[in-house]
Amino acid sequence: MRQFFKNTALFILGFMVVLATSIPSFAQSRQFTIGTGFVGSSMHALGTVMAKHMQKNLRMRVTARPHVGPSAFMPLINAGEITMGLSSMSESNASYLGLETDPMKDVRTIGRIVTMPFAFVVRKDSGINTIEDLKGKRVVLDFAAAGALTEMTQTMLDGAGLSRDDVEVVTVSGVGQGIEAVVEGNADAAPGSVSMAAVRKANATAGITIPSLEKEGFEERLAQTASSPIRPFVVAAGSYPGIEKETRIFGMDIYIVVPASLSDVDVVKIMDVLHNNWDDMAKDYAGLANFAPAGLVHETQTVPYHKAAIEYFKSDKGGNIWDAEAEARNQKLLDVWK
Repeated sequence: MRQFFKNTALFILGFMVVLATSIPSFAQSRQFTIGTGFVGSSMHALGTVMAKHMQKNLRMRVTARPHVGPSAFMPLINAGEITMGLSSMSESNASYLGLETDPMKDVRTIGRIVTMPFAFVVRKDSGINTIEDLKGKRVVLDFAAAGALTEMTQTMLDGAGLSRDDVEVVTVSGVGQGIEAVVEGNADAAPGSVSMAAVRKANATAGITIPSLEKEGFEERLAQTASSPIRPFVVAAGSYPGIEKETRIFGMDIYIVVPASLSDVDVVKIMDVLHNNWDDMAKDYAGLANFAPAGLVHETQTVPYHKAAIEYFKSDKGGNIWDAEAEARNQKLLDVWK
């Protein structure tokens, strides 16, 4: 009898070990961490709002962790060490394809959450009114900790027919440092999200202007650029600091990226919070008011969607927004590493 119980105990122990090694895709996280941009950036503000509403609705600890830029946390996403991050389509593309580092093949997305307004920032007393006026000026173009920003900045120059050789290139570590360089007079122009706190602070401190893309033929030039696929759009006077008249700036789509290894259960938790609390989050982060969960599936994706997100989008709960075109786009990205 003693041997029977001993054998039974060993069998149960062995079964539990086998079971424990077979359930990682269903394991639920005890806390979520959201990788964001630096404190004061639009991405950190958005991540903080997401963390607040996820923590409230999921009743678990959710933290927005600031970084100098997506390039700092994308390796952590790829390795499954943090739950999610907020990254532009350009940064995600560079990470997934390994354009400046080792390919991060295990990065996935669960949706495009917002389009971030992106533009050059100059001092109001600079005399610079259009992007074309930046010729010969000191322009923040290279970023030590956010490489894809260089591509986005070059795209804006491309639209005005300017090359890298047409400006005096200034290198900084991140977006915030670029804006500071303009305020302090160490650069004539720097790119950034015009909705971020650093830009509002620059406007209050020194007064700023947002140069417009106006040169004829910009559509053709942007269609031919080999740089980032950010797109131009027009914003109304007074919509952002430094915009005193209708101005053509740029937009970059921001995606929530997650590890491919993130459990299906956790993905569904995140999706439920987004779908059920979007309007409440928009009260805390106004930029969300112009978007909706239906836009989580978007043609500008640059990394594949997480398999659980796809299933969610195919369901009534997810709005049945996953169609043949989305499937084809997604499969093309998956095929990159076949």
